[in-house]
Amino acid sequence: MSQWKNEDDIKADLRTLTQELRKLREELRGMVSHPKPSPARAILNRQSWPTSPDEPVGEAADSTDKRRKKPQKK
Repeated sequence: MSQWKNEDDIKADLRTLTQELRKLREELRGMVSHPKPSPARAILNRQSWPTSPDEPVGEAADSTDKRRKKPQKK
């Protein structure tokens, strides 16, 4: 027959197995869950784009007059 273990030994083994189970659960959760988007990516998507293709972009935008006159209504 097998030998009986001391209660303290059984508790120590149980603690070790519990720690291993927690590690395995965290690894599994990391494999299954969706990756969280990085905060930097959210900032990249907030770029302002020209509203029409006629508007100059880059250096051309700097050289034009910032105070464009809108057509007046009659």
